[in-house]
Amino acid sequence: MDFYSQQDKARRYTAILLLYFVLAIILIVAAVNVVVYYFFIVFEYYPYTPEGGYGGLFYYLSAVIILLIACGSLFRWIKLRKGGAAVAEMVGAELLELNTSDLQERQLINVVEEMSIASGVPLPSIYIMRDEPGINAFVAGYQSTEAVITVTQGALEQLSRAELQGVVAHEFSHILNGDMKINIRLIAVLAGIVMISTIGRAMMMGNRRSHYSRRTTNSSGGIVLLGLALLVVGYLGVLSGRIIKAAVSRQREYLADAAAVQFTRNPQGIASALNTIQKFSYQSTLKNAHAEDMSHMCFSSALFQRFTGWLATHPPLLERIRQIDPAFIARIKAQDLTDKKRAQETVETVSSNANASPVTSGFVASSGEVLAGTAGQVESSHFAYAAMIYHSFSQKLLDSLHSIDDSQLIIFGLILVKTKSQSAHDVLDKQIGPTALQKLDKICSELKSLGDDARLPLLDLAVPSLKKLTRSQKVEFINNCKRLIKSDNRYSLHEFVLLSLLEKHLHQNAEMNIRVKYFSLSQVAEEVQLLLSLMVYATDYNRKNAGAIFNEITQGMYGSDYRLLEVGAIKTELIGRALTELSALSPLLKKTLIQAVADIALHDAQLESIELELVRLVAESLDCPLPPVISQQ
Repeated sequence: MDFYSQQDKARRYTAILLLYFVLAIILIVAAVNVVVYYFFIVFEYYPYTPEGGYGGLFYYLSAVIILLIACGSLFRWIKLRKGGAAVAEMVGAELLELNTSDLQERQLINVVEEMSIASGVPLPSIYIMRDEPGINAFVAGYQSTEAVITVTQGALEQLSRAELQGVVAHEFSHILNGDMKINIRLIAVLAGIVMISTIGRAMMMGNRRSHYSRRTTNSSGGIVLLGLALLVVGYLGVLSGRIIKAAVSRQREYLADAAAVQFTRNPQGIASALNTIQKFSYQSTLKNAHAEDMSHMCFSSALFQRFTGWLATHPPLLERIRQIDPAFIARIKAQDLTDKKRAQETVETVSSNANASPVTSGFVASSGEVLAGTAGQVESSHFAYAAMIYHSFSQKLLDSLHSIDDSQLIIFGLILVKTKSQSAHDVLDKQIGPTALQKLDKICSELKSLGDDARLPLLDLAVPSLKKLTRSQKVEFINNCKRLIKSDNRYSLHEFVLLSLLEKHLHQNAEMNIRVKYFSLSQVAEEVQLLLSLMVYATDYNRKNAGAIFNEITQGMYGSDYRLLEVGAIKTELIGRALTELSALSPLLKKTLIQAVADIALHDAQLESIELELVRLVAESLDCPLPPVISQQ
């Protein structure tokens, strides 16, 4: 599975979705015109003349229907324009406090945090659907680096850790495969398609009230019949919506299942979760009023359907289990199925043994092509290495990451361990006070023992807590980080990477959709030139071979003639703008650019921590998160 090809394929799905949308509108418009035509013939509500027919009625009617459908889609799209959090709030999910003391919730947080480090995706905000006893989950968002994950209460209570890990891995694969953006667009499209059904229902309900009034007439009965007819026609929209969802989502569920097994190397986890669902008819269904809207996003079917054929949004559960682990059903039948607890303990033992294997090294990149190709490709080595990093954090440090105040101290600590200024403490003393400063000193002592490989994972895990800051608090926090960086009168690349990622994730429009604008590197030649020049100087800081390295990397890049910029021309504010502009590249061009950046970093066959951080910054800015790689310092 190629991450960039999958992202490009997901982008092209938008055009297919638009085609489905247009066909559905044509079908609905035709059906409504037929209904209204016969309605006027029966009740003679509209005068007919041989010369003028119905006076252009059906042209106006068609225009009104199209306008209503467009307004329905536009209204829903505006409501969901802020991405994953808007979807979670639409279904009434509750944001999970990361400092919770509930054991089941802490288990979910641990599983998501491990998966976050392994995939290179900043920790998603976690939501719980408290009123849902069924087993289900979904992810939502416009960018992989700004996603949210939502899990039902039933999944928390009924799944073992290994099963929960399989479900979370499945959802993370949707993040990496580019499914989230098309899923949100589907919600908006379907909201417009079902508008006629909504109008028909409103007409029937409105006239039901008039049934009890004294002035009930034939016209009232006619409007009820019209409302009923529109309601029936509206279900053509529902049917069209289900066909569209089935066409878009079914094969992607198989892909996500396979990726989940690849991530965890434990097929029994996700297979056991699916088996738990299939043993009970309603185990994954949702009671939520928006279940129909977002059924295509869920881990398993959110709707009870008597049919599981061509209209189902998900493949049959048994077929999914067979695809994951053909021998699973046979093994389950051979066991004593009455002892569910023992079966769960068996699965947990398999999972813990798989994850407990000694890890002496993680993934080491051998070339820029290999490093760029790891985007979205979470292997067992990544997962094991991520688990090793995660478990190197003390519980106290993890608890601090879950606190709004303490997560800020951790970021200050990441800056302090790279700052050699004696005045840094004085700067912070004025901003946070002596008590917080004492706590920061303890945090810094642990951070120094962790090493550079833990810096970006810590930042990724702190993101959800930092996002809870108000807009003014975010500005103040960023300014405090800048004051701390300036305290030693130098601006290191480590500090640049950290500050750039912070500003990206805490920007007020961080969750907004980024539209693809550039399909050739020549359209962004200046930005590419600036970025590659920065990477060359970061790699060859003595500048002895800078020109040769730059020419070697860029000579195979198509689109424009590039030249190495002078050091003085590389300004941090220009780099920030360049990364923002480059985020609008098409997915396949992003791969070319990340590979060029990685080739420069690996030019001397070494990958130092700052080079790795710069590569990760570029990849994350382009919405192409890379799993953890060992620096070779």
